[in-house]
Amino acid sequence: MSARRTSPRLVGALAALLVAALSLLTAAPQAGASPSPQREVGVASYNLFLGGNIGSLVEPEVDTVPEFVAAAAALWQNVVATDFPARAEAIADLLAEDDPDVVGLQEVANWATTSLSGAPVPSYDFQELLLDALAERGTPYRVIASNTNFVSPTVPIPPLGLAVRFTDRDVVIARADLPTSRLKAANPQSHTFVAGIPVTLPVGSTRIIRGWSTVDVKVRGKTFRFANTHLEAFSATVRNLQAAELAESLTASPHPVVLVGDLNSQRRDEEPEGDDVVAYETLTSIGLADAWIEAPGTGDGDTSGQTDPLTNVPSKIDHRIDYVLYEPEPDSPEDPVIEATEAHVVGEELADRATSTVTGAPRLLWPSDHAGVVATLHIGRP
Repeated sequence: MSARRTSPRLVGALAALLVAALSLLTAAPQAGASPSPQREVGVASYNLFLGGNIGSLVEPEVDTVPEFVAAAAALWQNVVATDFPARAEAIADLLAEDDPDVVGLQEVANWATTSLSGAPVPSYDFQELLLDALAERGTPYRVIASNTNFVSPTVPIPPLGLAVRFTDRDVVIARADLPTSRLKAANPQSHTFVAGIPVTLPVGSTRIIRGWSTVDVKVRGKTFRFANTHLEAFSATVRNLQAAELAESLTASPHPVVLVGDLNSQRRDEEPEGDDVVAYETLTSIGLADAWIEAPGTGDGDTSGQTDPLTNVPSKIDHRIDYVLYEPEPDSPEDPVIEATEAHVVGEELADRATSTVTGAPRLLWPSDHAGVVATLHIGRP
């Protein structure tokens, strides 16, 4: 009996099926492969620097009204000199390059002025200036949560012909150009810490308060609670009480937590001199992981230390107090698993500086006295 000949057409069909099968196998996720970018979210934290040292108004030597007015005048002149409109351009460049989906901002100052003489006087709304700069770069963002912290009384400064009112805010912004199927924000909440610092000034009494805000963010059908805060800088006791209050609130979240912010606290093994570590340890003790530790980038991750008025060279950034923390282990089978896959610092290089001419001759200013921290989180299936 002669052998049956295979049809050339059948051979071609079988070859095509084999190629298709091989392509499916090679396209299938392999062990250790990078997570799907469709389930990744970029998050960031950036302290914008309010423009001067507000603590200069409560120094012991400032105990009369004329001394207070002089200190307020010096502070305002420093705010002008540190030129947030120029710095906002530099910060917008940095954020636009990474294009994170959600960003927590601290020290989002609003310096509102009124003229005492009728001459024009500048006002600086940091939120508006930064959002405008981002939109100009084709990377529009919108505010999805915020909290108002300290609000000063209106302070007349006759030598400068103006009166100034300062408002401090923490603000969460998110990409405004993404469809809701890709990123959706809901349930924004604003909170004020119980712990604060009472202050007596020559012009009256006030209280330095801080807070935090949260918003539920859904990425490709998976929801996490994004929180943003700036813990107290002037008192470790108050800061640690705030950290405990924040930890208690976040523990009650119905969703996994991502916390960003300026905690004014360091990791114990990064601070051999033993400065305050309590706030960091309080927040990581509730199960939050540190993105920089879990997915370290290049360098040491330091984020703070530039000196006012931001013209120092070389950089003086020398310690890490700004963080992306996240909850890697879900409490419920329905909750997503979060994993940090990358983290890096921005705004610490000489090339990142802004050119300012507000005081005359061109000067190069650091974008802030802080660097920002950016992380990529994989939002996985349970």
